[in-house]
Amino acid sequence: MGEKITLSLTILLTGFAVVFAVLLALIGIIKAYGTAVYKVQNRHQMKKITRNADLPKAEREPEVETPVAEEIAEEDNDELIAVISAAVYSMYSPKNIRIKGIRKAPSRTNAWRNAGISDNVRPF
Repeated sequence: MGEKITLSLTILLTGFAVVFAVLLALIGIIKAYGTAVYKVQNRHQMKKITRNADLPKAEREPEVETPVAEEIAEEDNDELIAVISAAVYSMYSPKNIRIKGIRKAPSRTNAWRNAGISDNVRPF
C-alpha cells in the first residue's frame, strides 16, 4: 500500500513539474517571438534614427512633431458641431429649432452587444 502511494505522489509531482516546465517554455517562446516581430517591424525606424545620429546636425532630416490629441480635438470639434447642426436642421427644418448644446449620449448597452449587432446588420 505504501508503494502505491509513493508511486502516485511521484507521478503527480512529475506531472506538475512537466506542466509548469512546458508553460515556462511557452512563455519564453512567446516573448522571444514578440521581441523578434517588434524588431522586424521597427527596423526602418531604427535605421532612420541611427542614420540621423551619424550625420552632422545641419544635414539631419527634420523631426516631425506629432500633434497633441487635445489640439486635434479642438480643431475637429468645430467641424463636428457644424455637421451635427446641419443634420439636425435638415431633419427638423420646418420647425423652429435652436441647438443649445451637443453632448454624447450615455451608452446604455454593452459594447459586446453593440459589436454583435453591427456585425450582423452590416450590408453584404
